[in-house]
Amino acid sequence: MADTANDEPKLSERAARVFCGPVAELPDMLDARERRAAMQRELLGRAHEGESLLSITLSIPGPHKTSEVLERVFDELSSQAVSALDGAAVREQTRAGGVSGPELMMLVELEPRELKRRVAVVEETHLLGRLADLDVLGRTGDTLFSVQRTEIGLPPRRCLICDGEAKACARSRAHTVHDMQEKIAEIISQGGYI
Repeated sequence: MADTANDEPKLSERAARVFCGPVAELPDMLDARERRAAMQRELLGRAHEGESLLSITLSIPGPHKTSEVLERVFDELSSQAVSALDGAAVREQTRAGGVSGPELMMLVELEPRELKRRVAVVEETHLLGRLADLDVLGRTGDTLFSVQRTEIGLPPRRCLICDGEAKACARSRAHTVHDMQEKIAEIISQGGYI
């Protein structure tokens, strides 16, 4: 049965339990992006030599970016990312949230590429890893940079639906939000988080 508001089929009961939080409108997402960028600049401005910034968010399509289930998934992935640091010190951290979803930023005493290598293990091996957005940023003088997966020898992120390149699928809108939410709910359910 289609939802007449957006012609998307109704979510399964399982997916509805995941995507039941408040709706994040475009202004909410733009505000969150600006706030996140400002916080990243501020934290990296205080970074010591040899420190990098780890920014953790969830890669969740559609208007529902937070819920009780998504918060549990975020907490699990954040915990796994901290474990992947393998004892590297976290000098400062800040957590934010709201309708745009949970966020955690940490200044870590590791060089950017080494930090990316360590946390990429979570993206690659944890059952929920494909839902994590583990960005690593560094600073050269006044210039901020992000470490890409390809810089540490990993392929680009794969699409949850077709296993193609995720960015290409997102750009072309190859899959519906409904289909992606159903797949995400399936992954979360496999991990026992629903």
